[in-house]
Amino acid sequence: MRIGKLQVNLLSFLGIGIFLAVWYFLSNRLGSMRLPPPHDVIYMFFTSLTFSRELLVQGGGNQGLLPHLIYTFTRTLLGGAVGIALGTLVGLAMGWSQRLRYFLEPPIELIRTIPPLAAAPFFLMWLGPTPISHFSMLVFYTFLILVINTLEAIRNVPLVYHQYAATMGASRAQIFRTVVLPAIVPELTGAVRVAIGVCWGIQVVVELLGAPRGMGQVFNMLLSVQRLSLIMAGILWITVMAVAVDFVFTRFARFLTRWQPVHSSA
Repeated sequence: MRIGKLQVNLLSFLGIGIFLAVWYFLSNRLGSMRLPPPHDVIYMFFTSLTFSRELLVQGGGNQGLLPHLIYTFTRTLLGGAVGIALGTLVGLAMGWSQRLRYFLEPPIELIRTIPPLAAAPFFLMWLGPTPISHFSMLVFYTFLILVINTLEAIRNVPLVYHQYAATMGASRAQIFRTVVLPAIVPELTGAVRVAIGVCWGIQVVVELLGAPRGMGQVFNMLLSVQRLSLIMAGILWITVMAVAVDFVFTRFARFLTRWQPVHSSA
């Protein structure tokens, strides 16, 4: 049974309504000091963007959340972009060369199991609490995600595609360039979305452990004065930025894979 657009919108609004109702209920049960109600968070969401007295008192500057949001936003996207590019290139190289894959895959599989929280102190000790350590950690984990997903995407290309191209006289290089590369794009777009989502979390974590500014440092400052409504407003701003980036990338990915058939919802 196909769901109409009106039904989709109604279900979406219903889901949001239930979420807000549960939030209000829990806020009343726990108290506004432990869980601020939605209207307090929304008020802080707008009023604290360019000025926050609490943040000023804690040494976070007199421009509110905005410079910290910009700091987190730019470094997340920059580190993510570099890691995605490097991971995709190395993954393609490993997909092309069996020797390189056998050489690099075991250590990569081992290293990728290390949680970011466990690795963060080492990056900070080796490189110091500087933007370089934050950038390196973002690149490192994004790189690992894209290497693994690129290899899996190459493995998932049906063998019949290779065989058919070979019967048409295509060389190995031509098969890789004209068959394999286009075939893995849809799967890689999903991997990129996951990698960008991971980057937001890693950037905030490394900022919590030490950074000149950024939303992680904002959360550190505000935790000491128990300003949960402002912390939640900051989290909401990060969510808005992450959703906006994902929306733009999704539209770009659909353009790249416009040759794919569109599956209708059932």
